[in-house]
Amino acid sequence: MGNPAGDKRKLKEKRRMRQEQRLGPGAYLPKDERAQLQAEIKAGEAAVKAANEAKAKQKAAAKPAEAK
Repeated sequence: MGNPAGDKRKLKEKRRMRQEQRLGPGAYLPKDERAQLQAEIKAGEAAVKAANEAKAKQKAAAKPAEAK
């Protein structure tokens, strides 16, 4: 036996988690806002990926200079 309000909250959280897995982040938001949020997330991921690639290239370029 639990608090009925707590049980409803947990069910809502589980539903939101399932929706986010199926529809992506912000699934509980209105469609326009969800699309905007997902676009911002993709842009952020692309920026991080580009930074990591640049860092890897810089590291690779520095290694042969040290080996000589």
